[in-house]
Amino acid sequence: MTPNFDRAATAAAEILIKYGIKKAPVVPATIFKRAPGFNVVTFAEMSGMIGMDRKELLSSFDAQSHDAVSSVYLKDGKPFYLVAYNMLLPEYLVQRALAREMGHIVLCHDGSRPEEVRNAEAIAFAQHLLCPRPLIHALQESGIKITVEVLGNTTGCFEHCLMCMQNTPAAHVPPELNRQIRAQFSEYISEFLDFQQYLSKSDHSMLANFGTFMDGYEE
Repeated sequence: MTPNFDRAATAAAEILIKYGIKKAPVVPATIFKRAPGFNVVTFAEMSGMIGMDRKELLSSFDAQSHDAVSSVYLKDGKPFYLVAYNMLLPEYLVQRALAREMGHIVLCHDGSRPEEVRNAEAIAFAQHLLCPRPLIHALQESGIKITVEVLGNTTGCFEHCLMCMQNTPAAHVPPELNRQIRAQFSEYISEFLDFQQYLSKSDHSMLANFGTFMDGYEE
């Protein structure tokens, strides 16, 4: 069984459109708070809610879940999601972890498929949510040398995030969705790229390597 990367990337595009995201960095916690049926808390708040010491709570998770976890339960007969994150981690790790958990929820991962398949899809969703390809394409069209610093300034996805993107397989997203995202980001793009052009003159960081992330992109 192989991950459905097209579905993951398309779902991320649909979330950006549905919630009218117009600039970067994309903040998953803001999207969660605007969506009905979600409660986003820190691990410390979660430990208080269930009456368990924070360290004990963390020890009950797999090591890979020490950045964020999500759970679902019924409230008034409807699914309600609790998403908890580790506020002691750097901000970029928190955003990536919350985006990954959003991917699991949006893609309706219920445990019926292998864990590695579900994780690969959720990570791909996170990359496409946090670093929208229409935004990268706008950078490419601008003629600005795309370095790690330029990518980080534009999207909030710095070197560690970029390394994950390099391993994210190419995915097809309907071109009309890409065009809509590009339109939503148009003001951000026009305002930011002029400033980024100035910043890039003193940027000596390494070039950004997207791997196959941009392959198959259509706008």
